[in-house]
Amino acid sequence: MNDKVNTTSEQNGNSSCVGTCTNLDNDALLSLGPKNRYSEIPSIRLFLAKYNAYPSTLDCDNDDEDTPFHATTILNYIRDELKHDITKDCVSRRYNRTAKQKYVHSRLSDLGNGIMISFNGSHLDSEILNKNQLKADYGEKYFLVVSDLKIYHLPEHDSFAQDLADRFSQMTVCSSKSCMLQMVCRNQCGYYLDGIRVKKPLITDLALHYGNNFLTTHDKILNDLNKKESKGIVLLHGVPGSGKTHYIRYLIQEVQDKTLIYVSPDMAKEISSPEFLPFLMRHENAILIIEDAENIIQDRSSSSLPSQAVANLLNLSDGLLGDAMHQQIIATFNCDLTAVDPALLRKGRLIA
Repeated sequence: MNDKVNTTSEQNGNSSCVGTCTNLDNDALLSLGPKNRYSEIPSIRLFLAKYNAYPSTLDCDNDDEDTPFHATTILNYIRDELKHDITKDCVSRRYNRTAKQKYVHSRLSDLGNGIMISFNGSHLDSEILNKNQLKADYGEKYFLVVSDLKIYHLPEHDSFAQDLADRFSQMTVCSSKSCMLQMVCRNQCGYYLDGIRVKKPLITDLALHYGNNFLTTHDKILNDLNKKESKGIVLLHGVPGSGKTHYIRYLIQEVQDKTLIYVSPDMAKEISSPEFLPFLMRHENAILIIEDAENIIQDRSSSSLPSQAVANLLNLSDGLLGDAMHQQIIATFNCDLTAVDPALLRKGRLIA
């Protein structure tokens, strides 16, 4: 990458670029920038005041939210390679109660050459997969990361800004992978989904956690769950604490392009409700995750009352509704397999 581009604010007044603002007083100039929100650094307004020109903007977006930029690595680069004095930056600090540390939440770095770099929404992350053995920024495990990184620049420095963004794209860290679960909730208007983020647990060896025989089962489960327009049931059983939920957290991170609908233990009984199936019909090609499902999968012959929940599960997994909806079901339970309704265990309906 070339050395710093040498331009000055005086030269910018003679620039012919469309964003040049000549013959404007300070009030008129600053009014061109967006309104400043509370505690946010007014990056564009500061650029306008410094360079008398509205900046071009390059968003250094990272498509993968689990690989944010490492703010410290970027700061070290612009300090050491571009000879920028980071002590002159405009910063906004916050306090992290868990880490018991103050940190820079937002930062604006003016390279002094028609280029400003905005770090917005930085935060401390303690769940970094530190494959490169980087030194933690705070304590033993907290890294300062940022996802909202922008380069403001004069148009004549577009190539330089692109090169800079390419450099920054290599300065990332891997956060623990996460995915979004849609939890079933209910209010006076009916059922609705509310998103909750679930992080992938660190399991480096499935065989170590669940035994060698489980590897083949895992591969079959994952292969079926990733099939389009598929259906069927996965039943995970074992005593409390045997790792069923831990495995689900791991499994769902590997599922692609499907809505993950979570039914909490207190909502499991709603599966027998007449309104529940019409609600599910709005979510084709989804995976239904039901925890502690023993009360809704018990053998119907053991009860004097018919189980509508079992009937609904059968319809979803292998009935006419299943043919139309293509929904798969993952259910966990603590009871013995002999207590489960035999129809749910039928070959062809059961994935694993």
